[in-house]
Amino acid sequence: MSKSIADGWRELNGLPVFVGRQIERNLDATVCAPLRFRSELEGFVHRPLFKHIIYAEPTYPLVGTPPSSSLRSLKDVVASLNIEEDPWVIDRRATLRRLEPGPDRNRIDQRLSRAIDKHDTFAHKGLRDFERAAEEICSYLGAWAADWYIQQVCEQAMRAGDLFPEFSFSSSESERNYLLKNLARIEITPVPDGDGDGPADVLRRTSDKVNKLVDVLLGEKAFFEGHKMEYRGLVFVTRRDAVLALTAVLARHPRTAHVLNVGSLLGESGNSRRRAFLDITRRLLRQPANETLDAFRIGDLNLIVATAVAEEGLDIQACCNVVRWDPPANMVSWTQSRGRARQERSSFVVMLSDSLAFAADVRKWAALEHKMTALYNTNQELRALMADDDENQLEDDEDDSLRFTIEATGYVFPLLIFLSTCELTKKNTTLAQS
Repeated sequence: MSKSIADGWRELNGLPVFVGRQIERNLDATVCAPLRFRSELEGFVHRPLFKHIIYAEPTYPLVGTPPSSSLRSLKDVVASLNIEEDPWVIDRRATLRRLEPGPDRNRIDQRLSRAIDKHDTFAHKGLRDFERAAEEICSYLGAWAADWYIQQVCEQAMRAGDLFPEFSFSSSESERNYLLKNLARIEITPVPDGDGDGPADVLRRTSDKVNKLVDVLLGEKAFFEGHKMEYRGLVFVTRRDAVLALTAVLARHPRTAHVLNVGSLLGESGNSRRRAFLDITRRLLRQPANETLDAFRIGDLNLIVATAVAEEGLDIQACCNVVRWDPPANMVSWTQSRGRARQERSSFVVMLSDSLAFAADVRKWAALEHKMTALYNTNQELRALMADDDENQLEDDEDDSLRFTIEATGYVFPLLIFLSTCELTKKNTTLAQS
């Protein structure tokens, strides 16, 4: 493999060059593009059409007075918090008074000082995270989504009471009660639901970004159905809370409620002993991930809103339309999410604000991907590389008489490849036995 192709592949996948080479050595393999039977391979690989959609910058840019009344109340509650009233702080101060001077006391004192300085207790951090998530939802999805989200989180928390089984390792009963007391102070504006004022309220209090997304989804759906194909779409969203809110909006929006059947996919949390308050939003999922994927495959769902969990590791063959609600964080994310669109005539859509803040990154990734594709498709370079490695082997490989046929399937491929595969299998078996 030439340096240009090998190093380009590593750059495309976000790997330092030395890491890529180490992977090749560990696997006793070489990264390369297919040369023979390329036309047959291309019959099964469908490159999606890249598009970008421009939406207007949010009218609420995370500063000033938010349009959501529930968010205004939440912000007032968070602003009124006093860290000295937090049960965790009170408990640690009591512990310090009991301890004699020494390493244990110094350790607790330092931890307490950091927590007070950063307001980093279970309850205070949870409420600030709640406020920040609701602000971003209000900004990018609209006031209806923020009101819905705040209402749902508060209802889930109150329903759980002081038990909070998800947080038994990370908080005490007094901390959970303190959190619930402050959540109860939020003046929630209930969102209309059902067939009454619900859809009209969603439409009236939804952002331009959501409306542009609806245009894209309905347009793509009409395109594929016009070609006698079933529509399956994926929308990638960075924040887990925004996944849930966007799913709720699309399920109730008057233009999509009876057209799109929407599901959600979320990534897993980390250590169960380090969970945060907003992990309670997992209770808002309608069904487990495996049921969501099964429903998507058989057609009960035709759209999934997901975090990066669906970018890799999940086999979603039926997808024909991928939309990036948030621009990809890097080239790897770009490549992996685009690769979910596998159907013929599939599309890959990136949403950009009219400030075009991410336009340069998108152009860079598209150009790099185009460069890599050009390298992969350069037969002369690949043939030169093969000649450099072993000219005689290349000549033998081009001899049509050296073929091996699998009688059961009728599949034919070069004899040298068959022999090499047998040799590699033998080598791996010997290593496993030793």
